[in-house]
Amino acid sequence: MTEEDEEFQRLEREAKMRALEDDDIQDYVRPWVGLTRDEQSFVYDSLHGATSRKDSFWVDFANAIEQRLKEKNA
Repeated sequence: MTEEDEEFQRLEREAKMRALEDDDIQDYVRPWVGLTRDEQSFVYDSLHGATSRKDSFWVDFANAIEQRLKEKNA
């Protein structure tokens, strides 16, 4: 192998390493969208008095909030 071949291989290896390090591909990450105060109030008002048991109300309330956030962030 000549010095020219060795230099070519060295440069080729360096180019491959740079290509691996220079990853310009980025995943698009959608920003999280939360509930506005009006939306929070709407969820609360729609469930207020819906159940007679206090514990059940809060479970339903949390589930309703979670469902609305899933819709907004889908």
